[in-house]
Amino acid sequence: MSKIKEKWEYYGKNDPYFAVVTIDKFRKGKLDEVHKQEFFQTGEEHIGKIWDDITANFTTNFHPQTALDFGCGVGRLVVPLSSRCDKVLGVDISEEMLREARLNSEQKQINNTEYRQTDLFLSDARTEFDFVHSFIVFQHINPEIGIGIVKNIVGKLKDGGIGALHFTYENKTSKFQAAKFRIYRDFPAVYKAKGAIFGGAREPLIPMYVYDLNEIFSILQENKCHKTVVRFSDHGYKGVLIIFQKDKNQALEY
Repeated sequence: MSKIKEKWEYYGKNDPYFAVVTIDKFRKGKLDEVHKQEFFQTGEEHIGKIWDDITANFTTNFHPQTALDFGCGVGRLVVPLSSRCDKVLGVDISEEMLREARLNSEQKQINNTEYRQTDLFLSDARTEFDFVHSFIVFQHINPEIGIGIVKNIVGKLKDGGIGALHFTYENKTSKFQAAKFRIYRDFPAVYKAKGAIFGGAREPLIPMYVYDLNEIFSILQENKCHKTVVRFSDHGYKGVLIIFQKDKNQALEY
């Protein structure tokens, strides 16, 4: 994962907020205090919607003791989770992102958050959570790696715990545009040469991948996460946010 880490360290150092939410006003050169507040407000709105769904479909007064935000970036979603959970762990591949996330928690005087690098998190078999979450993250992880991470995360969910994981499953662009993007994504030297010849951004390409939802639902079924709610997303790619509860005693078949 060294090449992947190298790419996200670049963004963590040079444009961390834009890398999390790719809107121009969150670029490093434009990110004033007003835009930064807007950035974190998007996180509050997202977590608020998830809590509404949990209340409506799973349980009322949901207050996890331990929560996970995988792919936390600069802490956009860790911050609103910190007011709803006793303890929140933010996990990211980039040490630069984690450094900025810790700073944001300190500045907001939040003292129930912890941040950990991805490899350390994945290798810890002891940690369990009442709530696991990841949003607009797996779309940037090759499914050959991502499926294993999903298994790891769902396996760390306590019985009775609730998860909310987001995946993209279809590229809406034309077949030609999709093929061109795959070439640039899978062969960085081609993307770099294109930038040198034709001009344009010199920063690394943010990769996008689609997942086979059959694999995702198979993981949930195998882990006794039988009750699910699906919410669709559309950020240029078709996606789903799957909210689910692990219940080892719930009947599987109808």
